[in-house]
Amino acid sequence: MLSVLFQSLLLASSGLLSIGSITIVILLLISDQGWRNGLGYALGYTSAYSLIGVSAVLLGYRAMQTGNSEPGIFVPILLFVLGALLVWLALRNWRNPPVENPEPPRFFAIVDSITPLKAFGFGALVSVINFKNLALFLTALSVVLLSSLALPQKIVTALLAALVFCLSVIIPVAIYLFFPKRARDVLDAIKQAIQRHSRPIGIWAPLFFGLIFILKGLSELL
Repeated sequence: MLSVLFQSLLLASSGLLSIGSITIVILLLISDQGWRNGLGYALGYTSAYSLIGVSAVLLGYRAMQTGNSEPGIFVPILLFVLGALLVWLALRNWRNPPVENPEPPRFFAIVDSITPLKAFGFGALVSVINFKNLALFLTALSVVLLSSLALPQKIVTALLAALVFCLSVIIPVAIYLFFPKRARDVLDAIKQAIQRHSRPIGIWAPLFFGLIFILKGLSELL
């Protein structure tokens, strides 16, 4: 189980690539509604990925019980293709010239009018419509789905993978809740750092995880 857990959590850490969600949750936390909106977004985001993870495990377990339990080459090829796409994304970001004065996202203008309930729904919606993140998360789950673990162990591992995948929104909320007096300054500093270093992050983060996915896919094929 430890090997499956380690591999799944390593792949799930690719959720830290979600720079957009990090920025959104920080904006919500420093908005007029404060921690309520940020917490609502994080809960919606994490709940949706947890539900997706458990559903995928249950459906995969049922399919393996009723059909062929051999994984074949589909998942290794998927890992390789997704890794290649991430490497391509890194190269594309490297070739694109840096933007001198990027325009603020339209979300900035409406962040103060969002309620905690709407933030929850928005967080859940983002987890479904962000196909890149969804593909990364399902790839991390593939290790669990194709393992020989018992169903309860698969569910627990999937939930842990969802938790790790959502650290990009959980950590800012935790900073705000545990360090309320300094939270605004810390979160604003993180937001400014992300904006300043968005180009190297957009290059090196996809490259790192892309190479991991490619190596994992090749190791499964060989």
